[in-house]
Order: sequence, then structure tokens, then C-alpha cells
Amino acid sequence: MLRWLLLLLAFVAAPAQADVFRVGDYAIQPGMEPGSFDLSASIPSVLASNHPLGLPEGCRETARERLNEATVTRYAISIDCDRAITAEDAIITPWAVDGGTFLSTATGTRVQQALQPTGDTLSLPIGAVAARQRALPEIAVEYTWQGIIHILGGWDHLAFVLCLCLLARGRYLLALVTTFTIGHSLSLALAFFDIVKVPVPPVEAVIALSIAFMAREAIRARAEDMADPHRRRRQLAVVAGFGLLHGLGFATVLRELGVAPDERLSGLLFFNGGVELGQLIFVGCVLGVMKLAAIFDRDQWVRQAALYGAGIVGCFWMIERVAGFTLGTA
Repeated sequence: MLRWLLLLLAFVAAPAQADVFRVGDYAIQPGMEPGSFDLSASIPSVLASNHPLGLPEGCRETARERLNEATVTRYAISIDCDRAITAEDAIITPWAVDGGTFLSTATGTRVQQALQPTGDTLSLPIGAVAARQRALPEIAVEYTWQGIIHILGGWDHLAFVLCLCLLARGRYLLALVTTFTIGHSLSLALAFFDIVKVPVPPVEAVIALSIAFMAREAIRARAEDMADPHRRRRQLAVVAGFGLLHGLGFATVLRELGVAPDERLSGLLFFNGGVELGQLIFVGCVLGVMKLAAIFDRDQWVRQAALYGAGIVGCFWMIERVAGFTLGTA
């Protein structure tokens, strides 16, 4: 049974995505003719469609170009308006992104801000003459939620935490998760403020490697070995190092959200808090599943299946990512 499960995991790993966070980049500027505007949009290709924009009254779309580039689709859209743009005017985009950055010079003033969707649409405030100043509670809710979304949609980060949950229990599990948290919180802050700059593709490859490594560590772990203080110190050091790498991945996502300059510190703190909250939710779910499996005397089977599955997927992601950036630089 376990053999067939492993074969199934190896088969389904190919279409799996390590990170499902989808961000769009939008910009609008005046066109060559009076009353005309040029809108550019870059979105994940999986969300691309030719659905029309929701335009302000008196405006119409006159041309659209679409360019597909691997995982990103770029649009260049021409818009004509028979009246002046007002502060209330907005364009409604039809692509279901998780968030977006928007740069507008439509009113003659450069305005850049981060935007959040409403349902499956995103509203671009083309008439804004300044980025809206937001209250701290609004910032807290937004970035905490984004942190939760990211960690619960980041399969590579969850796979690593899963291995930690299946490696240890009790106080030692708390120590491992806390060490991982400290590591990725530190590197998240350093990378977000550009104190540390590391190329993303190699980091993503090593993150995948960390999953395979911790899965192997948990599979080989024996009760008598886990009581060894020297072994515990080594594992804590390894988890701290991998935590630093995972934090660099979190920083990439936070940058893509286009955090406003005056929200950088608060955005970082609440985003990191959301990541930790989502991580705690996941740990609780894993422990709950293992308790349930133990009732039916299937906890060891579930543990082995999950660890072998995580290890296989981690190896696949590592090979995929190494091949991706190696071929990309060849």
C-alpha cells in the first residue's frame, strides 16, 4: 500500500506548484492623443483571459495586445475617454489576483500603491492624485491576512513544517518550530529592507532541498537518538539555517505586494504575524490528524506516508528549480 502511495505522489508532483500566491502589476499613463491612456498589466498566465475591463463612463477600449511569456501574460491596452478623469474614476480588471501593485500617472501626478481585490476583480483608482493614507487597523488586517494566505498556500513551506511536526513532539517540537520562526523572521526583515540581497532561484532550490533533508531526518529518527542533547543541538542549528532561507522566500512575496513606503515597517510586522498565525493553524491541524490516526492505530502508517511523500515532492521541486535557473542562465 505504501509503495503505491509513493508512486502516486511521484506522479502528481509534476503539476504541483510550490507557491500559489498570484500578484498582478498594473500601470497607466497618458497616451499620445488628448483623452487617451495606455494601460499595461502583467498577471500570472493561469489567470489570463480576454474578458473586457470595467471602464468609467465615457471611456472605451480601442486596442489590446497580449503577450504570453512562460508563466506571465502581459497586456497593453489603449483607452480613449471623451471627458477628463475625475478622482472617483476607476478601472475594474477581470483577473482574480491575490493582490497587485499599481502605478498611475494618468492625472499628471505619479501615484504608486498596493491594491487588494474585491472578490475576483481588482479596482485601479486611475483618478487618484495621491496614495490613500490608511489607518493602522486597516493595514493590520490586510497584511496579517496576506501572511496567512501565503503560508497556507505555500506548499514548500508547509511541507517543511510538516516534517518538523513528524520529527518531534512536545517541548522539543515547540523548540524546533520556534527556532524556524526566529530564523525566517530575521531573514524576512533583512531581505525586505534590502540589507541582504540573494538571487531568488537558488534560494528556492535550497528551500526544496530543505524539505527532502528534514523528511530524511524524520524517517531515520529513533526515540533513543532524539533524546541525545548533541543531536538536538545539531537539528536546531540546521532548522535555524533553513529558516533563514525560507524567510528570503517570504520577503520576495512581500515585495511583490508593492508595500507603500510609509507602510513598510507595519506591513512587515503584520505580514510576519500572519505567517506565524497560519503556521500555528497548520501545526494544529497536523497534530490533530495524527491524534485521530492514533485512535485507529494508523499513526505510524500516516507518518511514514507523509514523510516519504514530502521527501519525494521536495526532491522533485529541487530538480525542477535547479533545471529552471540553470537552463535560464545557459
